[in-house]
Amino acid sequence: MKKSYLLVLTGVTWIAIATWAEARRASTQEDSPALRAGIEADLATKYCPAFALDAERFRNYARANGLSHEDFFMRRRSAKLQQEIARTTQQLRQSPDQGCTRLWEEYGTSPSAVQLLTQR
Repeated sequence: MKKSYLLVLTGVTWIAIATWAEARRASTQEDSPALRAGIEADLATKYCPAFALDAERFRNYARANGLSHEDFFMRRRSAKLQQEIARTTQQLRQSPDQGCTRLWEEYGTSPSAVQLLTQR
């Protein structure tokens, strides 16, 4: 009985430490600034039927910033980036016209930002 108690206590302690470490990592992690633009452009293609991702520009953009498919779709994101993407997604769901217009201005026609979108 005493051995099983120690085993359970060790397991619970390990879970608590791992949970704390993951939360701390997510709050202090820094993501590449280029990651947000790529994710938002991808969201625009999902929520805005008039837009498509410009594949060549997107590839060049990712290559220039050292980003891969894994960075965009498989790696964990910082808490700050998760909140920004959640805000953009919420805006696209609640008022798609405003959200699509903003994303088009940022990633479709803006001369100062990267142009990742085209019209279908």
